[in-house]
Amino acid sequence: QSITRNQKVCNSFMKRLIIILLLIHISFYISALTNQFYNYFFSWGNVHEYQGIDFFQVPNGAYAYLHGGKLTGELPQGVRPYHYGNTNVYNPFFTLAIGYPLQLLAPLQSFKLWIVFHLCIYLFLYYVFYTYFKTKKNFLLASSIFLISFPHALEIWNGQYHFLLDVGIFFFLLGISKKDAIVNGFTYLLTLLVKPITLLWLPALIIHKRFKTILIGILFFVLLTSIFFINGSGNYYITNLIERVKNPLGGPPGIYTLDALLRYAHFNNDIIRIMKLTIAGIILFFQFWKKPNLFISIFMWTSFYLLFYDFVFEYHYTTISLFLAFGIITEKLFSNRFIKFLSLSYILPTPFFIFHTSQILAHGHYVDNLGWAVLVLFRIIPIILINIFVIMYTIRHEERKRSRKTTPQASRAYT
Repeated sequence: QSITRNQKVCNSFMKRLIIILLLIHISFYISALTNQFYNYFFSWGNVHEYQGIDFFQVPNGAYAYLHGGKLTGELPQGVRPYHYGNTNVYNPFFTLAIGYPLQLLAPLQSFKLWIVFHLCIYLFLYYVFYTYFKTKKNFLLASSIFLISFPHALEIWNGQYHFLLDVGIFFFLLGISKKDAIVNGFTYLLTLLVKPITLLWLPALIIHKRFKTILIGILFFVLLTSIFFINGSGNYYITNLIERVKNPLGGPPGIYTLDALLRYAHFNNDIIRIMKLTIAGIILFFQFWKKPNLFISIFMWTSFYLLFYDFVFEYHYTTISLFLAFGIITEKLFSNRFIKFLSLSYILPTPFFIFHTSQILAHGHYVDNLGWAVLVLFRIIPIILINIFVIMYTIRHEERKRSRKTTPQASRAYT
């Protein structure tokens, strides 16, 4: 009876904590809809300064294309624009699939609807997460990372499409153990259509012989995208991707990468390029040599993207939070205290609110270059340390397994 009573108390406590986490999560959306409170935790600059400036690029692109313009959002002379926004760089199929229904509404209505849609999708994801893992160890910590990761507040405030990448990754991670090639293939396709950074997963998928997943994802991605190259309307997409890889430009105050940090510390571009290739080579060699499981393999490639791709904003770190939430529950390695401690940094905001309040390393709502460097280090150091830990732990674990196999044989031979 006492055990049953204790279980009831624990379950009641867990449910109350989950309700608190959900309320905090919902407050991110309220902040976005009222344009208040949480934006004081994020510096201005780049896409962070004007709410919706990135969101409107997709309905702008669809609207322009339907009115005789280009998918980039460029309109024929004399056609009234849908709304202000950045030049569209998203996949042409994705632009029409998402942008067409959005541009049917008034601009502010479409923006608010997108935020509500984001909330509904994320609550559904958490319901699935809860259903699968509620009895697992570390569930509350994983739920905290899943629901109240601070970069998510910025993503919601901006009305970003990046969360659809996280949706694809969520279902991909959920399906890893089941090895369902069709489900994994189409979730992989979704990630590619949103942002093709998951092309970096290809070596890991090949090593783990997920050929059907690759075939479904890549084949449909190529088919849906290549349609727009026939008349040249999709050329902007490839041009932009090549430009971002060849000539990285991102820097303060909005870009949060090791690549940008090194460039603004005046490292030579050739040295940075050699460093990128060397680290990519180390990851590839490690995965061929030690063959870590698929979860760890794609985690490492996703980390590589966050550290070295050109335009990575703070809200992109919602993706690493998703991996950590899953890893803490499903992977023995990620349940290590060191990794759990580092994972907490993605729940917390950066020190910007201290800079803003004290006006140290900040001018109004902007950070100076040194302040920006501190914020970038706050986000990238945990990723770097986690990946180093993963490599070292995997190597040591293999050595221990070998020693366990050889020791009994040696003792029997001696006897």
